[in-house]
Amino acid sequence: GHGFGSSPPSSWHAPPQHARPPSIPPPQRAAMSKQIEGGAAKPSFFARMGGTIKNNLRPGAGLYSLGFGVAAGVAISGFVYVGRTLSVLMFDHEYAKLQSRKRYFEKQLIFTREQEETQAAHGLAAMAAEYDPAATRMPFKPLDPKYRF
Repeated sequence: GHGFGSSPPSSWHAPPQHARPPSIPPPQRAAMSKQIEGGAAKPSFFARMGGTIKNNLRPGAGLYSLGFGVAAGVAISGFVYVGRTLSVLMFDHEYAKLQSRKRYFEKQLIFTREQEETQAAHGLAAMAAEYDPAATRMPFKPLDPKYRF
């Protein structure tokens, strides 16, 4: 018989240590059971794209760096634009100088045109003084009325 302190029968053996299943954390166990049962084996296209975008929008990723560079460039360009606008509004006096020069040039131009008109009128008067209507008629013929004053 099998009494107290006697050895177990030869048919009964203790399981070896390495045959015990390893300890698997519950999230992995759930994923494995889904895989075994044929559950969601492959994530959808949108889930994969979302994961890819999420991975690329973390600091240090290429897409993140490009976006950061674009945003910094836009901000710096805005500062430069505002700075130049303020500079022109407050410290640029070239515009006033050019306007003054244009006004002076226009006054000069008007004066010279008046001088030319006066000279042309004097020239016309001098020619009229020398005008001899008798010189325009044919010899021994009466003067044509269109040549009279």
